[in-house]
Amino acid sequence: MQDESTPRDFWNPFEPTNRDIQRTKVLAEKNPVIAGVVTFLFLPLGMIYLSRGVNNLKILFYSFIASFLVGGFISSISSSEEEALKTSEKVGNLMGLAGGITIIAENVRCVTLARQRLDSK
Repeated sequence: MQDESTPRDFWNPFEPTNRDIQRTKVLAEKNPVIAGVVTFLFLPLGMIYLSRGVNNLKILFYSFIASFLVGGFISSISSSEEEALKTSEKVGNLMGLAGGITIIAENVRCVTLARQRLDSK
């Protein structure tokens, strides 16, 4: 694990931010189950509960980009426009589901890592 003086990879949504490191005690006091359930029910509410959004927004952004690229590729190789629309919609839904699950897992992981950092001090 890196210390606070080591620069963090800005583009990696699964690495704790410097703010997360500074707020270790606050995040460790949160319940990971509540963080996951609240995020599952309504993403912005999960971001408010944990008072962190940068990593969640990165994952959301990556999901949109992946959906756009894969959907565009599928529609370019499809034989008909109707088939392309149906397939692109299915791919978009699948990417959205994968992104949502990833955000839930990241919020639970954030609380768990904060607890581990607190225990190691």
